[in-house]
Amino acid sequence: MSKKIAVLGLGLLGSSMARALAETGIEVIGVDKNIEHVEEVSDVVTVAVQADFTKIDQLIDAGVKEADIGVIASGERLESTILGIMNLERLGINEIIVKTATEDYKEVLLRVGATRVILPEIEMGRHLAYEIIHHDKILSSYQFDEQYRISEVLMEDEWVGKSINEIPFRSDYGFNIIGIKPTAHDKFSISVDPNYVITKESIFLVIHEANEPHNSFFNI
Repeated sequence: MSKKIAVLGLGLLGSSMARALAETGIEVIGVDKNIEHVEEVSDVVTVAVQADFTKIDQLIDAGVKEADIGVIASGERLESTILGIMNLERLGINEIIVKTATEDYKEVLLRVGATRVILPEIEMGRHLAYEIIHHDKILSSYQFDEQYRISEVLMEDEWVGKSINEIPFRSDYGFNIIGIKPTAHDKFSISVDPNYVITKESIFLVIHEANEPHNSFFNI
């Protein structure tokens, strides 16, 4: 069953997240006090509602109680964010992701119920640094959680012409393949055929440890 995600706060981060999720077919409930922000995503998300997420009755009316994951993506004051977390908890939502502007607030937000706190500028800085360091190996990379990354991997010459099952990617390179596209112009397929013959144009979508082990493909 597909997850339903509530995005509370449809500013730059929230709206881009809501759009990206909706484009993958995920049901998204978008909530913002600003009607202009709501209208900007209303043509893409499942439900877009003008509401104040610090008011639990408004969240109920918006259908947020049906969500599996709640994301507070606004730049609201700390007090408002805490109220939003508490409201999501009261609605029975167990996975709550929260944006904050400072490291100082992170511990507070985790203590009051957030399951993950993101600091977009810090995470983007690390993300860009990682891609610059590994520019000859990867096209893009995403920090999935504290332990794992998901990356788009370019092919090594020694892989070309071999099938996937001929190469011990996990033990020798430190990653598992979760998707393949034959060329940059194709879409990823998550049906990984072990007999797929690798070409120079192939691109892998892989999951690997964020803190690379000594045998990792991603070591410098």
